[in-house]
Amino acid sequence: MRLLVSIDSWGARLLSVLALAPAVGCDINVTSGESSSGSTGGTSVGSTGGTSVGSTGGTSVGSTGGTSVGSTGGTSVGSTGGTSVGSTGGTSVGSAGGSSSGDAPFPCDDPEPILVAGQNTGYVRCAGGWMHRAEVVTCPSAIPRATACQDKDPSGAPGGCSTDADCTDQPNGYCKSAEGGEALPGCFCAYGCTTDADCGEGQICLCGDPVGQCVPASCESDQDCGSLLCSSHVLLPGCGGTGFACQTPSDECASDEDCAGDMQCSLEAGMHACSEQICAIGRPFLVDGVVRTAAPAARDDWRAGAAADRGAPPRLDALSAGQRAALAEHWTRAALLEHASIAAFARFALQLLSLGAPPGLVAATQAAMGDEAEHARLCFELASAFGGRDVGPGPLAIDGALGGADAREILVTAVREGCIGETIAAIEAAEAALHATDPAVRRALEKIAEDESRHAELAFRFAAWAIERDPALADALVDEVAASAAGAPAAGEAEDGGPLLGFGVLSPWQRRAIRERALSQVVTPCARALLARASHRGGRRAPRPPAGPRREEGDQREEIESFATKS
Repeated sequence: MRLLVSIDSWGARLLSVLALAPAVGCDINVTSGESSSGSTGGTSVGSTGGTSVGSTGGTSVGSTGGTSVGSTGGTSVGSTGGTSVGSTGGTSVGSAGGSSSGDAPFPCDDPEPILVAGQNTGYVRCAGGWMHRAEVVTCPSAIPRATACQDKDPSGAPGGCSTDADCTDQPNGYCKSAEGGEALPGCFCAYGCTTDADCGEGQICLCGDPVGQCVPASCESDQDCGSLLCSSHVLLPGCGGTGFACQTPSDECASDEDCAGDMQCSLEAGMHACSEQICAIGRPFLVDGVVRTAAPAARDDWRAGAAADRGAPPRLDALSAGQRAALAEHWTRAALLEHASIAAFARFALQLLSLGAPPGLVAATQAAMGDEAEHARLCFELASAFGGRDVGPGPLAIDGALGGADAREILVTAVREGCIGETIAAIEAAEAALHATDPAVRRALEKIAEDESRHAELAFRFAAWAIERDPALADALVDEVAASAAGAPAAGEAEDGGPLLGFGVLSPWQRRAIRERALSQVVTPCARALLARASHRGGRRAPRPPAGPRREEGDQREEIESFATKS
């Protein structure tokens, strides 16, 4: 099986669009290949008046304020730079080496204290790869280091550095190169932690090399969990990231090895549970790094209804009872994520206002809220039809959702949710629409992709505006793109789409292949273009440069084409 959506020329097309656009932005074009849905020719999935790629709501890659293991720091815990895992000669973690009492559904088997440069970190790695925090210890730090970063960016993008001494905007700064396959070139400042006090509320410091990174957590150590453990979980299944929470007697898993198929051990309803990889369905509503949605409820007012322009409901006659149940579950989950996306955009609107953003970004965010409401209704309609009963959302908890966030945290979230997550999700929607043989499902996917194209564009526009406003934020874009590229799973051997492909359910292989190619051929070239534009307009590391005169389109085209050639 092959992907029907054409991705090969997207990077070049994005650079072309950036060069021609007089305003800061990044239109993303989608040209589809042959359609298995029976539509004539190649079906274009894009926004009205253009062929911009959409996104099914998008899911962020990581936490709202936290950093996934090895993303900002560039190195996963215990992997490089003299970090030994369970080596002799270092300080062991005492009796906390491992298991809790018999109350733990998943005790820590074969515990190995995690050491950094031979020093105790308080973290313990267990069989299966998961971790728990036995005690709170100040993390070792190797900064400032004497060596200089050698990966120079020929474009002179803002936010660059040569040594750790150049990184002084925040504590625990260090100079790192953007690593990971197709990641952006250059050396950029990153900022870590040595104690939990260096992190925001609801975060702890996960020790690493050359310094620790803040990650979301609802516990500080095993001492907060009674007889159980403060254990790790996947932050966003399919996208990665690490968080910590107390085990519960109802936990289904401790690591991905405890889950079937491609499911991952994440946190749902306060317990560790095996979760489907849903990275690219719906822009997530993240609170303390955890995806929050409403629970499903029996109600019919969130159904899209049978309006004349929506056509007939989905066809059920050829589906077994099991297939209908699986489709009802799939579309209910998608609907709840789309419903929560309304809250995510509402929060983003407030964040834009807090930064003094221009009216165009605020207006586009308001429009996106309306789009997400319609997407939720379309998905609830499908879920109700496949399930044979009305389904809608229950109350959505918003406590803790409006915590303070600075410009860097807001940009990190926008890059994860929009520039990366929504772009990937857009391509998934386009691909699923091309495979959909059911007209009702195909119409919903095309509508979602069409609207979400503007949401992906909005994220790139905001990133460009934020970096031009403060060039020191460029490293946030670099780190997120680099971490996503490094963590993208290989697609592996192609596989069949499965029996539900005609009803909008892509196979794990299709989703992996889309993510892998979208990151290297779409997201990275666009990010490069944004950094190139920012460097030409704002210079290197200049704080909040004044807006200069608008350049002519020919000047922009020459700059971007030159940068694209170098890249």
